[in-house]
Amino acid sequence: MLNALLMTVLIIAALVWFTLTMRRKIQVLLKAKPDVRWDRIGERLATMLRVAIAQVKMFKDPASGLMHALIFWGFLVLLLRTVSVFGRAYGGGPVTCDWSVFWFAPGLDHLYTYVKDWTELVVLAMVTAAALRRAIFKPARLTLKASAYLILGLIAALMVTDFLYDGARFAAGHGAQEMEWSPIGACVAGWFPAGADWLTAFIHAMYWIHAVVLLYFLNELPLSKHFHVITSIPNTFFAKLDAPGAIAPIKDMENQETFGVIEPRELTWKQIFDGYSCTECGRCIVNCPAHNTNKPLQPKLVIADMRDFVKQHEADILAGKDTLNAEAPAPDAEKHEWKKPADQAGSLLDAIGKEPIWECTTCRSCEENCPVLITHVDKIVDFRRRMVLVDGECNPEVQTALKNLEQKSNPWGLPSADRGLWLKEMGVPLMSEKPDGVEYLWYVGCSGNFDDRNKKVAAAFAKLLLKAGVDVAILGPEEGCCGDPARRLGEEYLFQTQAQANIEVFKQYKFKKIITSCPHCLNTLKHEYPQFDGRFEVVHHTELLAQLVAAGKLAVPATATPLKVVFHDSCYLGRYNQIYQAPRDVLRALPGSDLREVERSKENGFCCGAGGGMVFREEHVGDRINRARVQQLDASGAEVIATACPFCLTMCRDGASELNLGERLQTRDVAELLADRVGV
Repeated sequence: MLNALLMTVLIIAALVWFTLTMRRKIQVLLKAKPDVRWDRIGERLATMLRVAIAQVKMFKDPASGLMHALIFWGFLVLLLRTVSVFGRAYGGGPVTCDWSVFWFAPGLDHLYTYVKDWTELVVLAMVTAAALRRAIFKPARLTLKASAYLILGLIAALMVTDFLYDGARFAAGHGAQEMEWSPIGACVAGWFPAGADWLTAFIHAMYWIHAVVLLYFLNELPLSKHFHVITSIPNTFFAKLDAPGAIAPIKDMENQETFGVIEPRELTWKQIFDGYSCTECGRCIVNCPAHNTNKPLQPKLVIADMRDFVKQHEADILAGKDTLNAEAPAPDAEKHEWKKPADQAGSLLDAIGKEPIWECTTCRSCEENCPVLITHVDKIVDFRRRMVLVDGECNPEVQTALKNLEQKSNPWGLPSADRGLWLKEMGVPLMSEKPDGVEYLWYVGCSGNFDDRNKKVAAAFAKLLLKAGVDVAILGPEEGCCGDPARRLGEEYLFQTQAQANIEVFKQYKFKKIITSCPHCLNTLKHEYPQFDGRFEVVHHTELLAQLVAAGKLAVPATATPLKVVFHDSCYLGRYNQIYQAPRDVLRALPGSDLREVERSKENGFCCGAGGGMVFREEHVGDRINRARVQQLDASGAEVIATACPFCLTMCRDGASELNLGERLQTRDVAELLADRVGV
């Protein structure tokens, strides 16, 4: 009776403590902006099972991934043991009672006991390995904190006390039938003198220590970064399902008083929940182009600093108070102080740092590698929106590009009346000349229309289309910038203006598909224009070229001069739109082509440095991203870097030139290489 009473008191006390802590966390979420994440339950459950339960993303780093997965799966297996052990307090006491959740099926109980023993041993081994890894090897991507050792210690204590509890019981002559199915427990029993008088007290000690450690463990989790043990599974359920790279629009901009994010209440509840779910594992920084070129941006710190600021200001958030502190000193950029600690920062922006926010290329490598599906880019764009639309803070180079885009509908400020007319002279008709419509509307894009180097790519693609007899037309002067740079730089109003103007033009004409050579245009037209009722089927030029080659409409010769080629995956073509195979199919179809691959390719591709509007902003801190990428590609021994994005072409070409590799390492678009072989 005393055991049952004591266990009841412990459980109630622990659950009350846990409930009060969780209530506060949930109240903070309720103060944030709404975000619908309850739709498409079937897809969400499938995502949760694949990512959270199967731990598929963990295995990008196989060794540590397996270690973490075995600990997680072990806990799932041991949940039933926890119920069984706690239940013994109500079934006669911890010494003599062997009650189990499988009381109704002794055979199943024996099997579970056997599995449980080996599971606990594996978990104990993995926890030990994790502690040694942090203490000795100290991987650079990890944030090493004392709390990690506390959690690992608590898990180890649970395993050890359970082994000692079973071993002491068996040595005292209890649970003989259970002992036959408990290999580790039976082994531990040999450590004790059989039938010793003090074993009963020892059994009680291990039992109650185990129970207290478990209940304390439960309540420690919400107080540290290990809150992710509780939140990571639901976070994968609430993950973004469609178009992961599409940025949510600001609705009803005309009636908004402020834009973007500078304090926690302007975040959505899901963005705050992402902070709760961050494991600080550092997988997001492993392939981050900014971090890997010695810039102050670390995606994990964007999330962790946001979380810490929210935690620091929970009382103000719940009271509905403004968390801005105008008297707090801002970070001193001249001293390379990029941000302030959460308890000293005057705003959420100061806690994260404005310079790190501007270093992001929106490549989404962080999101690709996050094991709990946290999104980073949407938060960074929201911070930029605040700086650009409200505070008027952005680099002069960026301001020039945005001004040009507003006035001339292209970032370079060149005359929009000349847009595409040179392609008409090559024989590509205008949509205005095709009253009956066409199969393909070719959205040429700003680079293809105005950048001298990328005009050569557009010319090569035009020749291929004409040779293959593709029914295609362009908009010419009616075409405007898709708006991608404006949205990624935070100028949402300008983006929406561009998008709505283009959609109105598109709807005037008849066509089946839109084709574009720019992955940024592809992503914007395909995934973001539907936000404004602009729904079109959009394909990339490498997809169409692959189809034309496969169909024999672009015949290539049987032989040609050997050519060593390495393909650079554009972030917006690959990670944003999962187009990896089409450009490679075209390159493999070229006679003499020796297609090389580098380690950082496909979903692990390394950014060229141009995305997120950064092509219009000089890199003021650290090393140049394009040089780092060119060095990676050059290591393949290739003669040509093949690209499928105008920004990537520019950045890789400039990087090769800056590294004095231009004479032996060319940079060419896939369309140009195909045009050479086809002979157009």
